[in-house]
Amino acid sequence: MKRIFIMLIVPIIALELTACATVLNTTTQEVEINSTPANAKIIIDGKKFGTTPQRINVERGSNHVVKLELDGYDSYETQLTRKIAFWFWGNILNGFIPGMLTDMFTGSMYNILPESLNVDLQQAAPAAPTKKR
Repeated sequence: MKRIFIMLIVPIIALELTACATVLNTTTQEVEINSTPANAKIIIDGKKFGTTPQRINVERGSNHVVKLELDGYDSYETQLTRKIAFWFWGNILNGFIPGMLTDMFTGSMYNILPESLNVDLQQAAPAAPTKKR
């Protein structure tokens, strides 16, 4: 009886530990974006996402370019960068390969940094007057 119990439990535990980052980290990450003044347009990788302040889910598998635009202010651009997540190394517990492959293909092996942006937008310089001749 004990042997049957072990034969059933061990595979279940091994399956639960497969792809640690995919299970514990998910494939997207919420990034908080704020600006002063508020209501700046948020553009991530060329796609519009409304205005600040806002929390946006981004895919973990790649870097992202974030741009903030507001009339009368200089636009602001930065990059959200992916870094290998702590949970990815949990795959050591299940023999590396199955979990690591799953985490790599889903992109969940990464964390996106920074997790929040707080941007002080700078007022645009007034346009220089043109001389008429």
